[in-house]
Amino acid sequence: MKAVLPADPAHAPSPDDGDIGGPGSRPVPVVGELPDPVARFGEVVVAVEAAGLNRADLMQLAGHYPPPPGESEVPGLECAGQIAVVGEGVDRWKVGNRVMALLAGGGQAMRVAVPAGQLLPLPENLSFVEGGALPEAGLTAWTNLVAEGGLVTGEVVLITGASGGVGSFSAQLAQELGARVIAAARDLRRLERLRELGIAELLADDHELPARVRELTGGRGVDLVFDLVGGRRLPAHLEALKKGGRLVLMGMLAGRTAELDLEALLRRRLRIIGSVLRSRSRDEKARLVAGFGAFAVPRLRAGRLRPVIDRVLPLDDAALAYAALANGGGFGKIVLKMT
Repeated sequence: MKAVLPADPAHAPSPDDGDIGGPGSRPVPVVGELPDPVARFGEVVVAVEAAGLNRADLMQLAGHYPPPPGESEVPGLECAGQIAVVGEGVDRWKVGNRVMALLAGGGQAMRVAVPAGQLLPLPENLSFVEGGALPEAGLTAWTNLVAEGGLVTGEVVLITGASGGVGSFSAQLAQELGARVIAAARDLRRLERLRELGIAELLADDHELPARVRELTGGRGVDLVFDLVGGRRLPAHLEALKKGGRLVLMGMLAGRTAELDLEALLRRRLRIIGSVLRSRSRDEKARLVAGFGAFAVPRLRAGRLRPVIDRVLPLDDAALAYAALANGGGFGKIVLKMT
């Protein structure tokens, strides 16, 4: 089968080379041939139609974010397609079912083996391309808003990095959960497109962000920060919290380190929660997928939630897709189409 080949660690840049997303610092993905995967007990094989790109794929290609042991070395944390093979121990799913899948790897290929608990039905009103942009964004949003962040109806959430595929879907999901959403990103012009999704309170993620958040909240601050940015922006995001507020950190777009005022952290009783989805066990992922599916799939069918797609490229143009992701500047997900 055709697939994006795993990176050669011998040719990966060092973490000391600077921003691993910067021009010239990243190996170019290569599309080649690999054997078809086999469905083990409790798995199905999906004939992939489309697969979303995520920044984790960039990190993996650079040799800094390997898949968990036993998982596919091929990049790709999400895909959509049709079930081609059903393995032993799988009862719910049938050959030919249209599905979306959350993956620990392997999505950027013509076929991928998927644990049955990590499958979601692809609603009839969504294309395979739309489905390929959904699982990682949706499960990252659900995990960190609900399971880790404890967001409840009536709370106020600040979503940083909100112009990307994960951020834009998280803003929609938070609104569906009954929260008031304040969305922030570096480029306020790109962020304006969130108005089409019903998100009205938009802020530039700059040095004035905490003050503007307090203006919008009557001086109170937000209950939760959903932080895809971290790094040097983390102190400002913490400053936007109310007393006793919480921040879930699951991204490092602004770097891996931050300098914090620990006295303020203690005095204001703030909580910082670190979160990664990929390395969780298959059982835990299955529980998260089930919870997200029960809430989100009916809303996807009704058009209340929808993926945001920046561009679609064929698998053979994976190098162009990765370059576009590394360079930034888009709005929503980049998706590879297999056929």
